[in-house]
Amino acid sequence: MKKIKMNKIDLNKEKKKNDLLSSAYELFTTVGVENTTITQIARKANVGKGTFYLYFQDKYDIRNALISIKTNEIFQEAMKSLNDYCSHTSEKLSVSDKFIYITDYIITKLSKDIALLKYISKNLSWGLYSTPAFQSDEKEELIDFKTFTMSMLEKDGVSLKNFDMTIFTIVELINSTCYNVILNGDPITFSDYKPYLFRCIRLIINDSIA
Repeated sequence: MKKIKMNKIDLNKEKKKNDLLSSAYELFTTVGVENTTITQIARKANVGKGTFYLYFQDKYDIRNALISIKTNEIFQEAMKSLNDYCSHTSEKLSVSDKFIYITDYIITKLSKDIALLKYISKNLSWGLYSTPAFQSDEKEELIDFKTFTMSMLEKDGVSLKNFDMTIFTIVELINSTCYNVILNGDPITFSDYKPYLFRCIRLIINDSIA
């Protein structure tokens, strides 16, 4: 994949924005969004308050940006993990197997990072069709989950009926599982629910194969 070149000015802007995002995330996940001020975010990022407004309208704008970024990161990690697994195993995974692998990666990650789960709340689908807005020289060009999935299906010679609706439905199932089962233990435990969730996803995928 090609890499995106950035000059020093752009890199400096990216650093300031990333510092603001990191500071806001730490504050939002410790003291809460309502108890966090823009002044606190700017001070923690070692920038002036005016710099904050160069990148974000208010604290809810940066909150939403963070949700999009964090959910996208989850998908990026899941995609990379699947690719790595497929390249190091002789096991032939079906399309439904691959979706279950991704599902298991996501719910396992969120079960181990409750602060992240609480922060993104029920908005996992925000990262479904997006990639990070800023990328440095060290990062390869990223693709969104929809593009990744379409490429995966094409390589396997498979097409899905109602592609967008199928993918969205699976992500919403994962979303509900994470929020209700992992966070609230409702209606059953995470371990008990996982096999049921995987069966549902396999049925959805198999039923959607054209």
